[in-house]
Amino acid sequence: MEWPILILLTTQVLLPAFFLCWLWLPRPADRLGWLMRVVYGAAYFSFIAVIGRWDFLGAVLALLLPAAFAAAAVLSYLRMRRRPWSLSRSVLRAHGFTAAMAVFFLALTARALSGYGYEETAVALAFPFSAGTYYIGQGGGTTAINTHHADQSQRFALDIVALNDFGMRAKGLMPKALSDYAIYDREVKSPCTGIAIATRDGVSDNRIFETNTAAPAGNNVILACGTARILLAHFRKGSIAVAAGVIVSQGQTLGRVGNSGNSSEPHLHMHAYLGGTRDYGEGQGMPMTFGGRFLVRGSTVTAP
Repeated sequence: MEWPILILLTTQVLLPAFFLCWLWLPRPADRLGWLMRVVYGAAYFSFIAVIGRWDFLGAVLALLLPAAFAAAAVLSYLRMRRRPWSLSRSVLRAHGFTAAMAVFFLALTARALSGYGYEETAVALAFPFSAGTYYIGQGGGTTAINTHHADQSQRFALDIVALNDFGMRAKGLMPKALSDYAIYDREVKSPCTGIAIATRDGVSDNRIFETNTAAPAGNNVILACGTARILLAHFRKGSIAVAAGVIVSQGQTLGRVGNSGNSSEPHLHMHAYLGGTRDYGEGQGMPMTFGGRFLVRGSTVTAP
């Protein structure tokens, strides 16, 4: 099993199951012990709700798991309510580690939530897809929820996938066929009216978990929309539908999603930057809004 999948199953399946079971077994000696377990569990569930990639397992789980924990906490209290408040001579010794871990996960959650806003001037764009439900795999203003944020030109970049009827990005956790990914071969629409200042085609799709670092953006289009430059990347080979130098209208088809370039599975990468250059690795990254929304990891968009 690949490491990313193992980490995901551990953090979003095994550890949540542990916290659910821990409310019951072993039975806490007193109500303070029960409360500390609830606080620790709630802190962890808050953490994974914000930083988790729920498109792998089903986006609905991001809501169902915290709800299940809340219900389990209430039910477990019913058998604890007649126990004494505390039997420990030293509260710090008995519950200090649990309290420290709760604070740790709350701090990580707060750090991730700090990426839900921005101070810079944003560029208003149209969402680049139609007819479906889409999920933001990477996005936001901090590295905790956006792995691109450390790169100056990609500080507010988005990685977009589509969700199938089960709320998952693919048929299974990591299928090998590109066509099993809901986003694959979807039409990409221009998010603005502007000029296609650069395009590239002819880069082959990668196999799942393989990447092409020699051509990081793969097949791509760069648009000049006012002062902003918009990169849309990882198109399918042979699908680019516009030529460099032409005027592109908002909503016009640019190409189709593939898995070319530095991409381990099908998705659309897009980021906006200032700098007036065709080099998408240069310039100053800027936030993007879609219908007034600043999208972050875990955001879903339903397009008509």
